[in-house]
Amino acid sequence: MIWAIVIGIVFFFLIRFFNAFNKDNYDLHAQSLSKKFEIIANMINDAAFNGEGTVTVYDKREFNLYKAGENQLINFQYGTGHLTITWKYKYFQKEIVHQRQFNDVRNLSVFEQQKIGKQIINEMAIVIAKHKLDVIGNV
Repeated sequence: MIWAIVIGIVFFFLIRFFNAFNKDNYDLHAQSLSKKFEIIANMINDAAFNGEGTVTVYDKREFNLYKAGENQLINFQYGTGHLTITWKYKYFQKEIVHQRQFNDVRNLSVFEQQKIGKQIINEMAIVIAKHKLDVIGNV
């Protein structure tokens, strides 16, 4: 009896996962990931690279934003309706990584994308300031 319940629960979660995965495929069929989250990527590009960053696509669910010769890299990953932004920043050869997952981002409005962009930029500004103080204190 307990095994049937456990198998039922596992089956339920697998169905939900594959359903969400198929929705991702549908979302990304008509537009690329960088296009889907273009407003967020542009805001981060302006903040991190003065608008001169480049997008490198790894697959339909992941891309990086970076500028050659700079000390930071921003990775965007999309899966099951969630966007994960990982921002890596290096200062005096010491790297800090800040990661934030945004849930239920399948159909974001312009304003919602702007809100996410502002949030991650503001968070990273604090992370960078603290990291610089920590590194200088350890030099």
